[in-house]
Amino acid sequence: MKHLPVLIIGAGPTGLTLACELARRNIQVRIIDRATEYPRGSRAKGLQPRSLEVMDDLGIASQLIEAGNTDLIFRRYNGKQLIGDVKREIFPRTDTRYIQGAVLPQWKVEETLRAKLQSLGVKVELGIELIDFSQTDGQVNAVLKTAQGEKKVDCAYMVGCDGGKSAVRKTLGIKFEGETHEDERAFVGDVQVDGLVPDAWHIWLHPEVGFGFALCPFKCTDSWQVQTIALPGADGKLAEPGLDTFRQLFAERTGMEGVTLKNATWASLYRVNVRMADRFRSGRVFIAGDAAHAHSIAGGLGMNTGIQDAYNLGWKLAAVLTHQADDELLDTYEEERLPIAAWTLNISSERQKMMTDALKTGDGGLHTMATKDTTQLNLNYRYSSLSTNLAQETAGLQAGDRAPEAQLPDKRWLFDLYRGTHFTILRFGPADGLSINFGDKVRIFDLDEQVAALFGSMANAYIIRPDGYIGLIANLTDEGAINSYLQKFIAPEPVI
Repeated sequence: MKHLPVLIIGAGPTGLTLACELARRNIQVRIIDRATEYPRGSRAKGLQPRSLEVMDDLGIASQLIEAGNTDLIFRRYNGKQLIGDVKREIFPRTDTRYIQGAVLPQWKVEETLRAKLQSLGVKVELGIELIDFSQTDGQVNAVLKTAQGEKKVDCAYMVGCDGGKSAVRKTLGIKFEGETHEDERAFVGDVQVDGLVPDAWHIWLHPEVGFGFALCPFKCTDSWQVQTIALPGADGKLAEPGLDTFRQLFAERTGMEGVTLKNATWASLYRVNVRMADRFRSGRVFIAGDAAHAHSIAGGLGMNTGIQDAYNLGWKLAAVLTHQADDELLDTYEEERLPIAAWTLNISSERQKMMTDALKTGDGGLHTMATKDTTQLNLNYRYSSLSTNLAQETAGLQAGDRAPEAQLPDKRWLFDLYRGTHFTILRFGPADGLSINFGDKVRIFDLDEQVAALFGSMANAYIIRPDGYIGLIANLTDEGAINSYLQKFIAPEPVI
């Protein structure tokens, strides 16, 4: 029976990234969302350096950086009195072009991904809701609610990218353990602002509240994001988030005159929610992004972790669907990403506590959130069954580490070699030192000793996975092992 290869539920950043990964590999995919129009709320508002590398691979990093701020400063006030400016901390390193994240609203990330996806021949289908599904050994049988009534769709695999209240996760019966911090709540929203220069993230401290109010401007729109602590009133109830509430709290907590908030296009109450699924796969159905893990906003890791979930799963699904790899490869999605989600929950919770403590003492807090870890450039899969080190090197980069970036003598960049859907072999040694037969699915590049030093070991062959992580470290004399490793993912070309 012919059926759809992949059905994606949810068209946020995670679902869109996954759809792009599959579509550029010529895998037929449908991506649906129950919303009837594209969301315009700023919500998550930043791409970390590692996510920018993912977008570089998709060919849209420059568009996102152009739309975002990479050098936005924090301007702090004590009431109406200016305290001063604090620069965003950066963590210089020589193995990436993206040492700073980009501040931009989530809707802009989604808009850019949708445009990329449409260029690949796939359009998001709005107003369609998953209402039930079942699965067999051979397929998933989904029931969709559409404007024309219920429709049945059979697919080889389904991926739930449908957020923290995921219907996919709930139907699978996957536990989503953790906690909601009911005492840590904030009003957030998007407004236009008169009377402030949009050259800084403005933060007001307050002697009783601690963190009084924040307004973050965006480069790609005239809207600013509001953030302010939500406290119950004298009646014990919270006000409704919206322009009137924003204006009232701004006046009470800043004392600033000559500043007007207007045209609130989005308003919400945010609760700190820290939860994680105990598994990411059930048969032919997967969960990713917020459906699999919910984080504190501190550190800006939630959307980014979802994007990287999709980046990990996409090439693996394509390899299985094209009969290049066995279905067991899909088990490595959970094997690799579940520990990353656990780490992300820990680091974001740690950042949340630091921010909360800082807010209570009136320090402002937001400028302390970035660390070397929140760039996500140091995340690795060293523990993965797909990471193999045959060279027995303990120095330098290890199998499972993110492959580094550097400019080559011919002015190309290493990422120019990795970019695309192929595996990459970096060879530091004689040009005739390796024989493989995988066509364009594997590309070999000969590099000099100067680049080899970036890897920090004496090995002379590195296999870079399609998602930019080192899969195998070997010597060119390990030709049989190199071919065996690649055959886990790619069928050799027939010899004519």
